[in-house]
Amino acid sequence: RPGPTHSPYSGGVTDHSISPALPGATDPPVFTGFDDLVAWSSPRARPHVSRGGVIAAERLGGVIDVVEVLSSTPRSIVARCRSGQRSVVLKYFRRRDSARNASGFGYLRAKFGAKVLPGAASVLAYDDEARVLIHEDLEVSPGRRYSAAELLRWARSWPDLVVPATSTASEEFRASLGRSDPVSAAKGHPGALPSLGLARRASITDDQLRDFLDPALSVMWCGDMNPANFALDRDGTYRQLDSEGTGYCDPALLVVEARLGLPSAPDLGTIDARPSPDQWNEIGNFLASRWNVTPERESIARLILASILRELAPTPSHSRSGSRQQ
Repeated sequence: RPGPTHSPYSGGVTDHSISPALPGATDPPVFTGFDDLVAWSSPRARPHVSRGGVIAAERLGGVIDVVEVLSSTPRSIVARCRSGQRSVVLKYFRRRDSARNASGFGYLRAKFGAKVLPGAASVLAYDDEARVLIHEDLEVSPGRRYSAAELLRWARSWPDLVVPATSTASEEFRASLGRSDPVSAAKGHPGALPSLGLARRASITDDQLRDFLDPALSVMWCGDMNPANFALDRDGTYRQLDSEGTGYCDPALLVVEARLGLPSAPDLGTIDARPSPDQWNEIGNFLASRWNVTPERESIARLILASILRELAPTPSHSRSGSRQQ
């Protein structure tokens, strides 16, 4: 992770003169036509969002008659688009270099990550120039709440939500990032989590850093510690809504995240009751056993995570807010 999960990109200004068209739908906004979503977006975003609407309508095979804004953050706008009984999810990335900069969370990692992560929401269509992705709709509503038992169940599923970083799909992911962003690739370790620059800020040796970023010891992970971005499917498996942080990491980092109770999660306000430290530690033991993580690798991961948390710490001018949706 090269920077805060919620980087202070300049975002759009909501036009409060345009009110949601459906009664009572004020948060999130719901519109009865796509043109209203375009008008609601910032002037800079409108042509890109409009292009996304054209692509979404083509995928749906009809006119978009209902649009629900699932999230609007400094990084993106996410909206569910419906035509009759069919729906897709549109995601527009605000950052202008999103389609050629793979160094951080964003468009490229989302586009290519959806192809490699188990159970990830599929990318049905995309437009690099507009920085728009059209995802399958997993029909998940924002604002879900979780019990401690549900949170622990999700954490125990992590081994099923990753693949080895040496798999064919994982290698193609890294190659795709390198082709799209040769500048970052030239620095080495394209797709690493955290980024090479951030990892170097940790108090570890060069040899430890090289081992930590070795794909042979790593797994492909979505880069997301927010339970709201996962959905339990009918068959009991989890689907992944958000792939914009996809990269490879030493699973020791996930073990430490679990032991410490998800310290890098952007918002745990949706949790009704948090697991106890002993419960989290048991999850850490389970994950360490599944991934053959040694105490030495955990120690290095703790130093790496400390570097990540320093980067995520809110500054006087920017605070972390909002959960990242698909």
